[in-house]
Amino acid sequence: MLGAYLFAVATNKLICRKYLPEWKVVSIVRAMEPHTPDNARILLDYANTTTRHAAGVSLAWLCYIALCAGGAIAAIGLAYANVTDSTPAPAWIAGSLWVGIGVAFTAGATALSPPTRRGFNTRWTVMIGVWVVLWAVVSFLNSSFTLGHGIALAAGFMAVAVLGPIWDIVAVNKK
Repeated sequence: MLGAYLFAVATNKLICRKYLPEWKVVSIVRAMEPHTPDNARILLDYANTTTRHAAGVSLAWLCYIALCAGGAIAAIGLAYANVTDSTPAPAWIAGSLWVGIGVAFTAGATALSPPTRRGFNTRWTVMIGVWVVLWAVVSFLNSSFTLGHGIALAAGFMAVAVLGPIWDIVAVNKK
């Protein structure tokens, strides 16, 4: 029992010295200021200012706009292919290329962009859900498209491409 205790103490001292040297602990303790209401208010104001500057509109919305552009291109292209009895391959390629760019950059943007405000995940999920519904209409109902259907769907993609970032900007600027 005593041996296990001594081993635990020795291991703990080695780990603490490796990751948090004694001089560092002493310097941290010396740097601590006494807690007063005025000091706390200053620190809270500083934290609020720092958070406000750090958390802004996510770069992921630019990628969302690329996704919507891909949907609009596919909708117009597939409608044009139906009206002219031509192959829909160019429309699928162009639309899928933009969607692929949007997906690839979304992964990078979410990893590299600064932290986002609370509620971003909800807004993002709702807007991606709207995009998925529009994309499903384009993907599965395109054989009956007229040019009017394609233009209406492209306008829908354009509307949600603008609505998502605006919703986020309004939410971020709220107090």
